[in-house]
Amino acid sequence: MTSDPSNIPLQLQIIFIIVSIVLNGITVLSNTAMNTVSRNKIRQMADEDETAAKLQVLLDKPTHYRFTNRFLSYLFITVGLFFTISLPNSDILYIVLFVAALITFSEFFTRKLAQQHSESIALAFTSTQKFFVIILTPFVALLTLLANIFLKLFRQKTDIEYNGYSEEQVMSILEAGQQSGEIKEEGKKMINSIFQFDDELAYEIMTPRTDVFLIDINDPAEEYLDQLMELRYSRIPVCEDETDNIIGILHIKDYLIKARESGFDKVDIRAILRKPYFVPETKNIDALFFELQIEKQHIAVLIDEYGGFSGIVTMEDIIEEIVGDIDDEYDEEEHIIDKVDDNNYYVDGNVSLNDLNEEVNINLESENSETIGGFLIDILGEIPEEGDENREVTFENYIFTILSVKERRIEKVKITIVQESSEEEKEENE
Repeated sequence: MTSDPSNIPLQLQIIFIIVSIVLNGITVLSNTAMNTVSRNKIRQMADEDETAAKLQVLLDKPTHYRFTNRFLSYLFITVGLFFTISLPNSDILYIVLFVAALITFSEFFTRKLAQQHSESIALAFTSTQKFFVIILTPFVALLTLLANIFLKLFRQKTDIEYNGYSEEQVMSILEAGQQSGEIKEEGKKMINSIFQFDDELAYEIMTPRTDVFLIDINDPAEEYLDQLMELRYSRIPVCEDETDNIIGILHIKDYLIKARESGFDKVDIRAILRKPYFVPETKNIDALFFELQIEKQHIAVLIDEYGGFSGIVTMEDIIEEIVGDIDDEYDEEEHIIDKVDDNNYYVDGNVSLNDLNEEVNINLESENSETIGGFLIDILGEIPEEGDENREVTFENYIFTILSVKERRIEKVKITIVQESSEEEKEENE
């Protein structure tokens, strides 16, 4: 008896080819559903649903079911291709038709179906997935062993576990989603901010000491009471004798309660101060966020390497790094970057270079400065004075005009982008 597949009836060969395509499609369907299903939702369902609990076990070890599905998919494709090549009068056209059917059914149809109904499909195939994971574990283990041998031959790591999508992969997906209209620009920016969250340091988002409203505990109340009521801050740093000596945080709620009891002029501020939460200015904001949550604090006092007060960071500052500016009814509309036209902008001196580069689509970098004001001071090599208005600074193809200076700080700058002339225009001018 011969094992030549050409001796198998044509109808049976076609059935084998169709079945292999269908089985591969089902494998892709199940695998895609398990990859895209909400793990948090399955985890919540697992307490009451036995099937969801089994699915949760599989999802906790994604490498196992992915290797199993990949093995099955390769197996079904190999079988289908084998019978396609064995068809009578087989030529390249049969192979092209087989691949076209395979891609249409397995890639386009089943993947899109799985993405739209991931939860129901993943639950429906849980038992089947578990069965094949158990049955094929020895084969997968053998193949993994062989792969590891080759990796060692090329001095590569063998203990790498799948940990989900990388940042680059997610950003690539977001780009595609934005181009197709499925993801809005705001959503993309928010997710991008989350990736940058653990890279940013506290001093990059702080309100610098020169902009912090604080009161000296030795000053009489009439010196700061009007500002206290006008600015409507809920928490205010309090120093004693000098700015670097922060002794506490004044909660306005506590102050008003005491003022109601004894009058504004008789409030003992020292008695109602809250302990300040000091952190180094170089602390990562993701760590600071969780620390503030644990300590039930809303404001952190930043200290520089010399022990001096450098600024403050609030919970709102940290959250705004992800969701953008949060304005309330007391916030005045700020115009820190005002666009005149494509080549001219009015900018506040305390605008960070990162924000300016993103907003204006330019590329200014400095190892020493975080703000455009500091950047210009670096270029000048000196601290500007209050008579330096309209002073121009040229850097590369940018002209910076210093519009106002206050207390040795650049407050307002005009940026003019000088467009480079094309070679043809240069030749005409010559």
